[in-house]
Amino acid sequence: MLKLAKLFSTGMVLQREKQVRVWGEAEPDVNVRVAIQGQNAETRADAQGHFMLELSPLEASENETLVVQAGTEKLEITDVAVGEVYIAGGQSNMEFPLRYEKYREEALQTRDTQLRFFDTPKKYYDAQDTDFDYSAVGHWRKADSEENLGYFSAVAFYFAKELREELHVPVGIVGCNWGGTRSCAWINGETVEKVGKPWVLEWEKAIAGRDMDAFWASRKDDLQNPLTNAGNPGTSPFDAFILPGTPSLEEIGKAMMEMANATMREVGLTEEAKPSDFMQKAIEQFGDKLDARIKPGILYEHMVKKIAPFSIRGVLWYQGESDDVAGLQPLYADMMKGLIGDWRSLWQDETMPFIEVQLPGWYDWMGEVNMDYASIRRCQEQVAEDVEHVYMASISDAGEEHDVHPKDKRIVGHRMALLARHYIYGEELLCEAPRPTGISRQGAEIRIEMAYAQDGIRIIGDTLEAMELRAGDSTMAYQASVEGNTLVLKLEQPTEESILIRFAREAWYQVNLVNSAGVPAIPFETRC
Repeated sequence: MLKLAKLFSTGMVLQREKQVRVWGEAEPDVNVRVAIQGQNAETRADAQGHFMLELSPLEASENETLVVQAGTEKLEITDVAVGEVYIAGGQSNMEFPLRYEKYREEALQTRDTQLRFFDTPKKYYDAQDTDFDYSAVGHWRKADSEENLGYFSAVAFYFAKELREELHVPVGIVGCNWGGTRSCAWINGETVEKVGKPWVLEWEKAIAGRDMDAFWASRKDDLQNPLTNAGNPGTSPFDAFILPGTPSLEEIGKAMMEMANATMREVGLTEEAKPSDFMQKAIEQFGDKLDARIKPGILYEHMVKKIAPFSIRGVLWYQGESDDVAGLQPLYADMMKGLIGDWRSLWQDETMPFIEVQLPGWYDWMGEVNMDYASIRRCQEQVAEDVEHVYMASISDAGEEHDVHPKDKRIVGHRMALLARHYIYGEELLCEAPRPTGISRQGAEIRIEMAYAQDGIRIIGDTLEAMELRAGDSTMAYQASVEGNTLVLKLEQPTEESILIRFAREAWYQVNLVNSAGVPAIPFETRC
């Protein structure tokens, strides 16, 4: 009967220097005792057999054993490390596995048993526990083999590796992410009602006229589809095709044709069939597809609550791509504020740090087009400005024009690690992205003073990228240079008209204006 939450298993990492919560199930009303590092704590299981207790802060260590006793039952969790623990949350760019990352050949050679990763099972309905085989996930993996490392979130791996090298303590990452998910799924449903009602209406529109009891009963059909069998990551041939590189349009077209032909065969048609016949058959078999993950609160209930309140230092967050829905992008700031509030409540930590990634530029990918990432980026800036202990990593130099999944995750993990090292661990270093702090104009010269550029800024290359100057309907030509922490723009044709300055505000751009830490400037728009 004695059972602990999945996170409490062999090879786990416990958070140092904070109270450690341990919870699980035992016989009702039995005394439960937990011991580690010479500490002992005791509680009593409730009438339903649930228990939770707290241990006093632990010191960083390795090779510990967590002993749990409930009546005559006893569990010993071995190979326990104590160090730093972070949640890696978000969607596909956080989920993106190390086995597909740009620098994977080098990274997969890492051998460090004190760098560990736990992948939270991807669930959105109760019966998944029995319907799916989760043997490939839901346990701790060490960075001690290519196979194990391949499962690591690439962003989280590089973040954790840098902390490990700087702090010299074990580092654990708890992955809690899922590609293609919207912010509304990761928030308490009641909070979405308050701060993002249009997302609730989107769900209601999606399920209108559906027999939802039949829908939920049919979810085990997802087991037959490698794209939706979340219990077995890495089984999707589509992922293996699209993630390791950025295919050309020709390669994508060929792959899509192969997938279409395979679908035609599956519905009993030959490739010589008329397109109308194919479409009719395809609609009959596959038309009733509803992504239940868009339901507000669904992943909050089935994933986030499964790992809370496991003691952590903070949260790494890379998400927002799927919130690029027409008319709903401006809601993202309130959605993220709601998410942060909900998660902090679950973890009973009002100051729990969040390190978010500002989405980089891209134009199109697999038929999808960047609609209004600019609004989402501004929302991300607003959250970091308005909410204490939220920090934003700029990766505006790391996007790819025809791929929503930039392959260089090393730079993302590094930028997030810089923020953690400074704000969480107190290291004196430059980690923030340059941004305008003052602007002046005299004649043909515009001077933009930049914050977080105390050692100066520089332009990588011969010309400044991603900058547009407009006077009325006319684009203004200019020459760019830098003087210390100031960007100097000299107009080729002086004008007395008001000038609109837009920096990295388009769908696709790549910033080459950086500070001495190599961190690129964030997008901005202003007038002078």
